[in-house]
Amino acid sequence: MTRLERFPVYNHHVSELQLNEDIKILKLFRWPGKSCPDAVIHLSRLMKPFTKMTKPMEGIREERIKACGMDITILIPEEERGTLIDIHGGAFAFPLVPYMKKIASLYALSGLRVLLPEYPLLPENRYPIAIDSLTELAEKTANLIAISGSSAGGFLASKVAEKLSIKPALMLLYPVVRPFADTESMRQFTDTPMWNSRLNTWMWRKYIADHQIPDTSYVGIKKAFVETAEFDPLRDEGKEEALRMIKQGVDVTLSETKGTVHGYDILWKKESVIGNIGKRISFLKTL
Repeated sequence: MTRLERFPVYNHHVSELQLNEDIKILKLFRWPGKSCPDAVIHLSRLMKPFTKMTKPMEGIREERIKACGMDITILIPEEERGTLIDIHGGAFAFPLVPYMKKIASLYALSGLRVLLPEYPLLPENRYPIAIDSLTELAEKTANLIAISGSSAGGFLASKVAEKLSIKPALMLLYPVVRPFADTESMRQFTDTPMWNSRLNTWMWRKYIADHQIPDTSYVGIKKAFVETAEFDPLRDEGKEEALRMIKQGVDVTLSETKGTVHGYDILWKKESVIGNIGKRISFLKTL
């Protein structure tokens, strides 16, 4: 069994996935069956200059600083009511890319100063290096009212919030939750577009080595928003984590998006995607 073959290949053809009409092009974004993504990761680093050149939405001012050993983009609205740290996804390995910055600037329009940290990445930086850097940033951030994280960023956001004495709200988007989860969606979606369970296994083996990762405690967190994607291997663990939060006393909004795959919001201008992003912004406005 190779590093990407922990789960058997699911024989449901990708053409049969009922994606929303305006994002069907994502069916083309599939990883080659048995290849490792290392080469793609290195190529993705070429996106960093384009991310810096990407302009935020109108009405949002941008600054860049270096803090806690990380480059940080700050998106500043005309009127601020608090700060959001937005932790990008990308298998603990891919950098911040332009569409993530665009979506973050939409969050800023809700009146939040948004920090986009470029945290330490694989392959050089394994668990828990990024968590330590991001926790230091969160501890030094004034008026921190929320931490958000998509995909692998969701795992990082949860672990950072757990370490803080003053708990912010959490917004987790199609989050990575626990290593090597054995759920129905993980068994089913082995060859889905954008992300699949075999890549998920590769990611965890690269990231945690021999570390044992305990379940996250959400005690003390008042509010959370959890979003899942219908055709995503991470779907079930995201929903299960939302239910764990509720049992620990968190007021949780669960958004189970339909006709979507992991990372579907790369097409952030599409009508169906705008609606789901709107639910995130509505949550942020309640904080």
